[in-house]
Amino acid sequence: MFGILKSAVKAASAVVDVPVSVAADIVTLGGALTDKDKPYTAEAAERLVKNVKDMSDPES
Repeated sequence: MFGILKSAVKAASAVVDVPVSVAADIVTLGGALTDKDKPYTAEAAERLVKNVKDMSDPES
């Protein structure tokens, strides 16, 4: 039961995570200045999708 709550809180934190990632991508030109393989926004979106999936099945 607490797994669902934990995942819901993580998914709700995307309200802050995604806009901060977008700002970081703007500043670093999509991560080009930091030699990242993926932009910050893509990583934030992956975390959001994972947490939403975990809400439906927290045991996996």
